[in-house]
Amino acid sequence: MIEMEKQRFIDPCLSGNVVTIEEFADLQVNRTKAISDEIQRYSDKCRENIRECISKVLSELRTRIVSEIALDEERKKNNPIQSNNTVTMKRKASSNVFEKLGFPPGMTYGHRSSLRKECSRFLRFAFLVDFLSYEALANIYLGSVRDMIERLKTLDEGCNMQEVMEADYSDQNASTGAARGKEPLFYVCSKLSDEEGLPEHEIQEVEIEDFVLPPRGTSKLEDFDLLAHLKLEEPKEEGDSDEAEGEEQDAVPDPIYRKVVPNIEKYWLKMEPDEGDYIEVIIKTFAQGLEQIKSFERWSKHNDLTPYADALEEWDEKVGDNWEEPDSLKLDPKTWIQEDPLYLQQKDMVTAILHSAFEKMKVFLSRFQPLLEIYWRNKQADLNILVDETLMNPIESI
Repeated sequence: MIEMEKQRFIDPCLSGNVVTIEEFADLQVNRTKAISDEIQRYSDKCRENIRECISKVLSELRTRIVSEIALDEERKKNNPIQSNNTVTMKRKASSNVFEKLGFPPGMTYGHRSSLRKECSRFLRFAFLVDFLSYEALANIYLGSVRDMIERLKTLDEGCNMQEVMEADYSDQNASTGAARGKEPLFYVCSKLSDEEGLPEHEIQEVEIEDFVLPPRGTSKLEDFDLLAHLKLEEPKEEGDSDEAEGEEQDAVPDPIYRKVVPNIEKYWLKMEPDEGDYIEVIIKTFAQGLEQIKSFERWSKHNDLTPYADALEEWDEKVGDNWEEPDSLKLDPKTWIQEDPLYLQQKDMVTAILHSAFEKMKVFLSRFQPLLEIYWRNKQADLNILVDETLMNPIESI
């Protein structure tokens, strides 16, 4: 049992291999099947050993009883006339129950009592074996869940987002290992979803200066905004005088606003699979593991021990109210784990860790906000305005 309870039905991928969610699920299916076979092997070995022990005990008892019966018969032959003071051992007619166990007919009360005593011990021992087996199976389950949760927690806590955000990933010669921490467990794909519209409240306006290059102005190339600085002249109505044109030139120019989307990456970068998908796969793996470890065959209330239960009298000590075989002969450790926090709160634990990890990924994706905003601005721009004859300040714009 000590060796069996060291088994784990989940593979936390400690080798450092990064896997997709599909690969992880396949690994766990193979792992749980292998553990199920291993537990079945332990169960078969256990049954073999216990049968051998029971057989040895019965064999020794049978040899002693047969020897005592033979000795008693020999004494009768040698001393056919018994005195009135001689105490004789009463014998009982042959019992089919005892004969099934290989014991001779004509056993005395003392012989039958010794046999029933051993049978009672077999039944108590059966419950003890199941007790130890339940505990071992519970340790397999709880140990597997604990190892996986600790693996996720270690990876999440080992990620220092301040170092990650400050790392220069454009420098191929720079060492960013310290910022990355340990090798990740899962692949997460970041997918561009630019077909999704942006909510109006996410689009903000920031006032900026007009774009005027030196020597007439102080603007720099990076100050140019494709949407804000490209403007067409207002069409003139017939009859407008030169005096009106002069008044327009003296008028204060309208303010120019630049449209920005500070959180555009939250809408246009989708993580696949998402947080919920990983939670579902991990919790499903826990459930599958619990089903697969139900491979250890019970001893208590098993038909293999029914002959020993039948050998007992009503007044004999018998563990349990009855010895009727249950519907399933496989031990189910759920009753041993159903009050453990690792069973009751495992989904909350996994959800909290993965939520923290995905929040850190969202922080990292904010590095792409400037690029996405430029892309969004370019998508909205009408480049035909560059060849429009009414374009204001075409030289600066180009």
